[in-house]
Amino acid sequence: MRRYSLLCVAAAVAIGVAGCGRANPRDRLPISGKVTLDGAPLDQGAIQFTPLAGKDTVGSGAVIKDGKYETPALRGLPVGKYRVRINSAQADPSAPAPKPDAFMSGGPTVERIPAKYNRKSEEVVEVTAGGPNVFDYDIRTDQAPAGTVPGR
Repeated sequence: MRRYSLLCVAAAVAIGVAGCGRANPRDRLPISGKVTLDGAPLDQGAIQFTPLAGKDTVGSGAVIKDGKYETPALRGLPVGKYRVRINSAQADPSAPAPKPDAFMSGGPTVERIPAKYNRKSEEVVEVTAGGPNVFDYDIRTDQAPAGTVPGR
């Protein structure tokens, strides 16, 4: 199960990095950071940085492991603004167990990270030439949507 989830994360990062434009590798900067989920380091996941503008800009991403991610300069980001998306899948406890002859073992997964950090992300960072280009995220799953009062 865990291997399947990590495979999905690695594929997402590879897709995010592979198809994101052209840039001189010398123009790229390293990025790194920490990600916590409800106060604990995120055990596994992926983070993607998608350029907000420019057809010749590149995006990048990294695997999150034990609450940390790091992308060296060679695969890093040029100066600019980027939309950030964070994902972390886990086995769906309500799904039936997969059949033994299933192509990919592990069965269905569910996203642990709230949508406001991935498919509905409005998180934007700016990579600067002066650095340090460290972007940390403290994600909470217990936050009520804007305009609501918890417990009501």
